[in-house]
Amino acid sequence: MNIFKVFASAKKGFQEEYASAIITWLLNPNMEHGLGYSFLSKFVEEIAKYKTELEGLTEKLSSKLRVEYENQLQWSSFLEYGVDIAFIDIVLIIDDWIFSIENKIRSESISNLKQLALQYEGLKKTVTNRYDNQYKIAVIFLVPAASDGALSPNIEYTFENIQTSGNDFKMIVTWQKSEGDFPSISNIIESLLKDEWLGNIDPIPEYTRHTLKALKHFILNDFTGYEYERSTSSYTGENPLTEDRHNVYVLWDKTEGFVGVQNGIGGLLRRMSIDQIKTNSFQYTTSDMSNKPGWLEIDFFNKVTKWLINNEEVDIKWQGTFYSDVLFRIAKGFNDKVYIGIQGGENALKNMDNDKIRDKRWKIDHTKGPTNNWIDGNTFFKILEKKKVFN
Repeated sequence: MNIFKVFASAKKGFQEEYASAIITWLLNPNMEHGLGYSFLSKFVEEIAKYKTELEGLTEKLSSKLRVEYENQLQWSSFLEYGVDIAFIDIVLIIDDWIFSIENKIRSESISNLKQLALQYEGLKKTVTNRYDNQYKIAVIFLVPAASDGALSPNIEYTFENIQTSGNDFKMIVTWQKSEGDFPSISNIIESLLKDEWLGNIDPIPEYTRHTLKALKHFILNDFTGYEYERSTSSYTGENPLTEDRHNVYVLWDKTEGFVGVQNGIGGLLRRMSIDQIKTNSFQYTTSDMSNKPGWLEIDFFNKVTKWLINNEEVDIKWQGTFYSDVLFRIAKGFNDKVYIGIQGGENALKNMDNDKIRDKRWKIDHTKGPTNNWIDGNTFFKILEKKKVFN
């Protein structure tokens, strides 16, 4: 059993504030998880690989791992920390550093592209007025990412929009394992478990060890829950702006609005059978849901469902990041009209272990061409079919 997947199976799914609470619990050395400073130290250590400004703090935390009462550190943690006109998901005060952590588990939930900048400006003002500038600020943007380190345009724009000053810095940390230039929570958990196995840290309590393993698997599966047969429709929650619920045949006659689908396009292609799509009653609204998770623009929804149900040849501008089984399905239908981003290209895919392929997420883009790191859908499909990845 994975308790995180159980919670995510509820009607409203797994919320970002839950993820914030979990990470804050792990980062707090005084909590009952029995990790002490191990998770916090690993978190700072991973960021310090990219930001040398934290080397002094890393050394102090390392001392805490060896001698419990040596080099006492000032420590505080806060959830939903208010600054000026903004709220910050997590704030950690460690020695002379303040970590401002904005958490997103879904890139679609970024609606205010200046959010990070407003948080930093508000926190900087608080530090100046209340603490007489004695703290340095590390702005951490905790976000989802593809296995190749790809970030959504919303994430990139929001991060680029913030400019830090003085000894402050900004840093992206991803949830999923990243092959890009970012630390990741999944890698931190994996490293912590490996350190325990090698005897580099004190034994982790059994319940905490299982919690860490469950969390890592939950993260790598994009915070999704178990699949159940439901008497209600399979979309993310009930929006108060919903005007009606319709089946696909009614929706095909509509030209404006948004359709609710649990886990968005990935959920439609990965979780629903053709018969379920035909008979399901989907949530529908004409309100603007373009920045809301689990909502698809009506024209896009209609094209995808007509392709799936009627095998119609439709013009879909595929862009995004999906797991390999979703990409396999798209590639089969759209052949050389789409391109899959794979580091190392065709040869890397041919030599990759099948289990690793199943766990992978890659970018798809109709605007790319064949390069060392992009292969067309037809090639992608044939390689996976020959390797019997999904047979």
